[in-house]
Amino acid sequence: MQSFVRWLRYNLLYFGKPPWDTGVTPPELQAFIRQHPPGRAIDLGCGTGTNLLALGQAGWVVTGVDFAIKAVARARQKLAKAGIHGEVRSGDVSRFEVVRGDYDLVLDIGCYHGLSKTTRADYRKNLAVILKPGGSFLLYAHWIKPGSECAFGIEESDFDVFCEMFKLEWRADSLDRFGRSAGWMLFTNQALIQGEDK
Repeated sequence: MQSFVRWLRYNLLYFGKPPWDTGVTPPELQAFIRQHPPGRAIDLGCGTGTNLLALGQAGWVVTGVDFAIKAVARARQKLAKAGIHGEVRSGDVSRFEVVRGDYDLVLDIGCYHGLSKTTRADYRKNLAVILKPGGSFLLYAHWIKPGSECAFGIEESDFDVFCEMFKLEWRADSLDRFGRSAGWMLFTNQALIQGEDK
């Protein structure tokens, strides 16, 4: 029931303009695009496709996934209007059949921090499979204190799990536009590339 209520809430919000849908690609992603050659990217929780568009215009092959049907429709329209070939899937980011593929970049701007603890575990299992060796995981999330009842946000323990999975390249903590504690993190999958010597 809780997952249905969550699904309904997100879908209804996209009949208006959700507060997180700024229509602006953040400077952290813009810097990443400038510093990395194009490859295959997936945006988990892609919303209306603003960041898919920025990646596609820079030569990336893009895939987006979102829970909200209306957001998926808008993202598809945005890519089509710009003449960018990309795939936008409707579904749950924790389900492997939805996120399948292998990617040089997994982007998550505010999706992981809204998932339940069980769903987060599934998300991480899938992430370990879909992120190519040498690939990047760029994450933005709100921070919460341990034991907080807040429905959205991650704790340092979430961050520690990602650090066990991947190499942390950098982390930048700040406040979001509403004054909430938030952070950007860039991880690299250090798994050996097939055929590479240890």
